[in-house]
Amino acid sequence: MSKSIFITNGQHAFNQLIATRMLSIGHRVVMHIEDSEEGMSYTRSLESEAAQRLHIVNGMPSEETEYAAMMEEAISVLGGLDVMIHGNEMLDEEKLFEDMPDVLGERIPAIFERIFLWNKSAVSHMIKRKSGKIVFPIIYDTLYYDQYPSSPIINHGKISMMKCLSRECSAFRIDVNVMTFGYHDADFEKSEKKERQRKLEIYGLKPVMKPMSEMLAMLDFIIDAPNSLIGGQNFEIGIGVETNL
Repeated sequence: MSKSIFITNGQHAFNQLIATRMLSIGHRVVMHIEDSEEGMSYTRSLESEAAQRLHIVNGMPSEETEYAAMMEEAISVLGGLDVMIHGNEMLDEEKLFEDMPDVLGERIPAIFERIFLWNKSAVSHMIKRKSGKIVFPIIYDTLYYDQYPSSPIINHGKISMMKCLSRECSAFRIDVNVMTFGYHDADFEKSEKKERQRKLEIYGLKPVMKPMSEMLAMLDFIIDAPNSLIGGQNFEIGIGVETNL
């Protein structure tokens, strides 16, 4: 069944992959991309049938009213809102800490304020219908140290935020979850991929490293699940993610 989906941080390739996955299986998508040229570039990369089910909202909102106005535009285009996907910020925390530590100290709270305001705009609509899904897709923390674009500080904050939001939203049948993606093939050269697989053999004999475009299919599990059955969970997908007992 086609669902109406809003995705943030569409300027990042990871979040565009998510949008492409959602469009490929028939969903309707509104994505926020700050720069209009970048939005048009992504739209042109899609097949015409998929592009017809995509709407881009541009700009850099700063006030709560601006977030709410963009969300109202999205809901008007989509005819409702079933799913809110908080796209990953892909922040290089170590580089920012080394180069501009003061900026890092300002950037992290600003990111969570932005998440809160997007979330508030979406939830105010979902509460009226007593139905909705909120998803935080992230890349596993420790992959950062193996040159994957992961943000440990933001990841831990999002997991904590998800737990709090889940408790608050469950009464309104709104499910809030995180999906954490482990090691994957980020278009590595054959030799580099083989070396990474060798290091990962502790997780399985000759482990398979899937491309992220295939791993994102697991988001369907959360999006298609009946409301009020899955909430407050961190789903870990792929090899190399530690098991929490």
